Amino acid sequence: MHKSSSSANSLLADARKLRVNKQQLNKKKTENKLAEFMNASVTDSEVGIIPEGYGGITYLTFFIFLPEIAGILFMFFYISHGELDAYNTLDIDYLLTWVIGYEIVAAITLLLIFKKAMTFVFAK
Repeated sequence: MHKSSSSANSLLADARKLRVNKQQLNKKKTENKLAEFMNASVTDSEVGIIPEGYGGITYLTFFIFLPEIAGILFMFFYISHGELDAYNTLDIDYLLTWVIGYEIVAAITLLLIFKKAMTFVFAK
């Protein structure tokens, strides 16, 4: 009986060692993939919607108009519940609409970056 308990203990110890080694290997792989993702360079042509050589003006246009459009859509659908009469009665300032839209666009952008990072790290 004493011999079987010591063999069971050695089997458990071996299983723990294997599990710890596997966890360390997975941790190193994840760290390497994350470091590779963080050091990857992204060019304008990889995005796909930006013409080559026109990145500056395109980004400026996106910076000005995308938040404004997002803010207007938010105000129309969320605040006035899609009713044009209710939307027309709102006293809307351009800067307020732009700031609301900027926060929406920023949140969506951060979520997309997080999603891309997770798919990059956990892709097998």
